[in-house]
Amino acid sequence: MARVGPKLRLIGEFLNARLSKRIAYWVFLSIVVIEAVILVPSVLRRERELLGHLRSLSTAQALGRLDAATLADLQDEMLVDYLQDIQTNEVILGGAIYDLDGTQVGGFGEMPQLTLGESQLGRGHFYRRQQRYDAAWEMPPLRDRYVLIVRHDATSVQREFFAFIGRITGLVVIISVFVTGATLVVLRRLVIKPIMLLRQDLLTAGRAIGDDRNTQTLRFKSLPYALADELGDVIMAFEQMFGQITAAVATRKQSETRFRTLVEQAVDAFFVVNAAGQIVDVNQNACDSLGYSRDELLRLTVIDIQTTYSQADFDTLWRHLRPGLPQTREGWHQRKDGTGFPVEVRLGLLDTGGDRYGLALARDISDRKVSEAAQARLAEIGELAAMIVHEVRSPLTTVLLGLNSFRTLDLPERSQARLTLALEESERLQKLLNEILLYSRDPTLDLEPVDINALVQTLALTLGQDLENPDSEAGPQIVVITLDQPVMVRGDRNKLKQVFINLIANAQEACPGDGTITWVVQSPEAGQVTVTVHNRGEAIAPEVLPLLTRPFFTTKSSGNGLGLAITKRIVEAHQGQLAIASSAESGTTVALHLPIIEPKNA
Repeated sequence: MARVGPKLRLIGEFLNARLSKRIAYWVFLSIVVIEAVILVPSVLRRERELLGHLRSLSTAQALGRLDAATLADLQDEMLVDYLQDIQTNEVILGGAIYDLDGTQVGGFGEMPQLTLGESQLGRGHFYRRQQRYDAAWEMPPLRDRYVLIVRHDATSVQREFFAFIGRITGLVVIISVFVTGATLVVLRRLVIKPIMLLRQDLLTAGRAIGDDRNTQTLRFKSLPYALADELGDVIMAFEQMFGQITAAVATRKQSETRFRTLVEQAVDAFFVVNAAGQIVDVNQNACDSLGYSRDELLRLTVIDIQTTYSQADFDTLWRHLRPGLPQTREGWHQRKDGTGFPVEVRLGLLDTGGDRYGLALARDISDRKVSEAAQARLAEIGELAAMIVHEVRSPLTTVLLGLNSFRTLDLPERSQARLTLALEESERLQKLLNEILLYSRDPTLDLEPVDINALVQTLALTLGQDLENPDSEAGPQIVVITLDQPVMVRGDRNKLKQVFINLIANAQEACPGDGTITWVVQSPEAGQVTVTVHNRGEAIAPEVLPLLTRPFFTTKSSGNGLGLAITKRIVEAHQGQLAIASSAESGTTVALHLPIIEPKNA
């Protein structure tokens, strides 16, 4: 009994193995399918034999009861009456008689469903659900005059047929079980047991590596089964892999030291942050570029140095980060002394199994931004040159037509109309050329300390009236919200007036006559003051927003598309930014961000 216990346990483990179950299932199923394919023709052939025997037997019994001479003399209805006697055979349920022309002469008992045309194909038909078999009888006395189709009770045939199927099925199951069992006995020694031992070895090796134990003393149980086959190759490959892993673990600390050295010497600023945005590690370049010590940086968060991001922006960015899918973003890093610089940040997510950290490489792109701005300027100048030629050609032709029509002082009505049109086009062309000239030149700023609060309050008194009709009381109402204390910026007062006049004029054109324009000076934050102009006019399509500050792009029927482009140039010349946001729910907001100066520096 002591020997039987371990054997039974091994058999139980073998049968419970998932691979064993899968192999047994597919081997058994394959054999069943193969046997079924082979035996189905035999089953169908047996059914045909049983039906043929039923017809032959019932035909012979009927002919034994009927008189052949009488059958030869009877016609039609008399023949039908005579044939009804064959129903004394319990397997004959009825019949139908047809003449050679295909006309049904009559019938008796339960009428067959088999038609004359189907019977002429030389076969009967078995109706399994009804347990009926219809077939044409071969009776020599009727052969040249009639066709007799008889309905048989096939209950006995069906019983015998199912009994035959049962015997065949039992045979298939016995063969399948025997072959499956024999296959598994062979596979247990050659495949299953080595795989199960290899699984145990993998778990043992994993625990040893995870616990950082000495792996030199490990002995794997699957090695004796490493035969000269594919499974043996896998076992030997595992042994080699384990040796390579242990060698890699032995050099892990050296690799970590080298990696830290590379990070410290990297030309880009390196940051490691957690899900809350807290900085948990940096390299020396990050400290040097921001003017902080390492300890000081580790007490800060992302939004303390990335001034263009709020905590909500960081949370949104974190949710979109995925391991192995880095992202590149541009931002603005603020130094300890309050100055800042544009950066390009390469973001990645590191999943350590339990904790997630964000890895960021930040590069100062101040020089690149200057170069991009210069290149963009050159491209815009090229576009302007082509557009000027296009815009000047038609007005110039109109002017020449008008002047050619100016023949005498007493101008005909037609010539007067041409002259009027030429003058109007000339004025439009002159205005367009003036704005093009203004845009093509770098804004020359006469810088001085400017109180944004006072400037906005002064302009609001003028811009609150209808610019076209100062006496009119109609038009949107301007609501101005400023701060109690001065907010000083270093700028060109006249250029800033031009910016605000353009923004308010655009808002008045977009806002309904009974609407409200809100002009707000917000509290300074992160070294900048933000001035917003908001209206609830019709929303601007998202695809149009990036194009609004491009030269010659306009949504107005009478505009030339240079107003916002010039405004943006002036704002950027003040080291500021212009942003436009619009939606059907909140309306349109133009935000102007300008760097402030401390009162002591004013």
